[in-house]
Amino acid sequence: MTQPLPGPSSAGHTDTAPKETLAVGMLQPWTVGELPLPPPAGWRRWLSVIGPGVLLAGASIGSGEWLTGPGITAQYGATLLWLATLSILGQVFVNIEMIRYTLYCGEPIVVGFFRSWPGPRLWTWVYAFLDVAAIWPFNVASAGVALAAAFLGHLPGDSTIQLAGVVMSESTFVRWLSFILFLLAFVPLIFGGTIYKMLVRIFTIKLVIVLVYLSVFAVLTVSATNAWDVFTGFFRFGAVPLRAETVIADRHFTLVERDGQASYLLQGTMDKDEVEVIAFRVTRGGETRSYTLADLPADLKAKRAALIDKARARAQPGRFFVRDSRDDTTLTIEGTIAGDAAWNATEIRLASGGQSRTYRHIDDVPAPFIDVVRNLVRFQGLEEVNAVSYWRDHGRLPALNWALLATLVAIAGAGGLTNTLFSSFARDKGWGMGARVGAIPSLVGGMTIALSHVGEAFRPDDKSRPRWRRWMRYIVEDQLVVWMICNFIGMALPCMLSLEFIRAAPVSGNRVAAMTAEGMAHRYPEWSTTLWLLTLGVGFLILFPGQILSGDMFARRWTDIIWSCNPQAQRLHGNQVKYVYYGILLLYAIWGTIALWLFDPLIILQIGGVLMNLAMGFSALHTLYVNRTLLPRELQPNWLMQAGVLFCGVFFLGVTVVVVLMTVR
Repeated sequence: MTQPLPGPSSAGHTDTAPKETLAVGMLQPWTVGELPLPPPAGWRRWLSVIGPGVLLAGASIGSGEWLTGPGITAQYGATLLWLATLSILGQVFVNIEMIRYTLYCGEPIVVGFFRSWPGPRLWTWVYAFLDVAAIWPFNVASAGVALAAAFLGHLPGDSTIQLAGVVMSESTFVRWLSFILFLLAFVPLIFGGTIYKMLVRIFTIKLVIVLVYLSVFAVLTVSATNAWDVFTGFFRFGAVPLRAETVIADRHFTLVERDGQASYLLQGTMDKDEVEVIAFRVTRGGETRSYTLADLPADLKAKRAALIDKARARAQPGRFFVRDSRDDTTLTIEGTIAGDAAWNATEIRLASGGQSRTYRHIDDVPAPFIDVVRNLVRFQGLEEVNAVSYWRDHGRLPALNWALLATLVAIAGAGGLTNTLFSSFARDKGWGMGARVGAIPSLVGGMTIALSHVGEAFRPDDKSRPRWRRWMRYIVEDQLVVWMICNFIGMALPCMLSLEFIRAAPVSGNRVAAMTAEGMAHRYPEWSTTLWLLTLGVGFLILFPGQILSGDMFARRWTDIIWSCNPQAQRLHGNQVKYVYYGILLLYAIWGTIALWLFDPLIILQIGGVLMNLAMGFSALHTLYVNRTLLPRELQPNWLMQAGVLFCGVFFLGVTVVVVLMTVR
């Protein structure tokens, strides 16, 4: 249905002639215009493609790649990287479909969500709930750890420091640094023409520096064994790791000891001749409790001291020790760690019923233990099994850190509602009909930039269809050549360094952002200070810009929603959209400060990560619904694209269900 409607034909301009309109969905009609020409073919194409893909690729190499990827590979090797593969591939389909909507009408996909039936009244509540995942400042929380470690010269712990005459714990120092960084992250969003252009500059610089640094050190320091392990990990679909109870590798240890119905776990790292305890947990009477040295009961002090002595004796350079219980048999493996990071077993013991048998070669171990031993040596304290087979045999999944795994899935790539920014940035870049509606201006320096309240669509005809096909090719190139490849490389390189330098290292909230730097400095003592500072600097560069985008992401999404759906906002002029944007940004700043005070960095990361899976899965399915109902039939996605988006939605929602079930269990 069309009707004349006077008003803005594009952002920043007033058209006195009536405009043809197109009534679609539950919001105001679109105006109708002409689809702009795509950039010309040839080498210049790649300059035009560099845009949302580079920005979101730079943003995506953040917490998932620098924190959860290495954190998981430190504990479970490369076995679970196939989850990142499924996450990234699924997001490619969704990203293309989100941008497809914007190419057609110039609106961000979030406005399309609200335009779809039954309308804004329901979707406001739904997306307010889903956007809870986006308000957790996990990037800046971890960036504070990296900056604190550079200042302290070591990983933050329980010690105290004196700063400007004030005595505080190192964890409090990290928290105050996080507050300062959090506030500084808003500065780039205030200045410079459009926010989009400012972000592109920041993330292009970040992407180049980070990939060059990580690539150089991966080539120079990572063994072929670990590099191949990471590469194959992306394709070991369905494999899950079973971690031995006790794993001591080089200077890192997770030591478990049982005494009747009680069990004791000690995790830590040897630092020269001192034992740095990261965690001490006791399970008694079905209840597990963690203790620090300050709150340790008197009856547990002797047990903790005894475990520290055992860890000190076992955690030796170039050596490993693994112990695990299988039914009524205790399996122990000792050996050496070769220069290429491979394990070589020198002694295997099987103890059962008061008897013990010792073997010098794996081939001498009897069945069924020979396969277990080979797995534990090959995968360095882990046994790889198929998830489906394990579920069939045990009626459950293995006891892993499912919250951290869900965070890997959520943050590999973009994740959550972050992917909706692809369509918003495509509009600000001026792709397709986005060139007709304007952009969000900065608070300072963007006074002449305006944003239309309604989208502008085009009618598919003989003139527009060839242009549409060429625009779609640009989207695919942006996603496959820039975003997807950068994400796989950005995930692989930190994980290679993790396997090389911190494998089997315990992971905790105030350590994970700086663990790789500490491992590299320890390996090369003659270059320790340089490697420590450089790697922490790169870690900071990976994490801190992500917080800039996080603030923009939340404010941008709700600005687009309010600007297109709220009657009061629609009375504002095009260049006044910035007041809505910065009002929302202020609310985000207040909440972020509260979250940084209440939670440690790893908890913030895991809370946000788990919730992001739900948001990603739902928004993927909603995108498919929008494109199938609001776009003309000839512009709708083909069956392959629809299947890809459907897979993405089911995958992320499935991960959410698994985490909830495993948590309840």
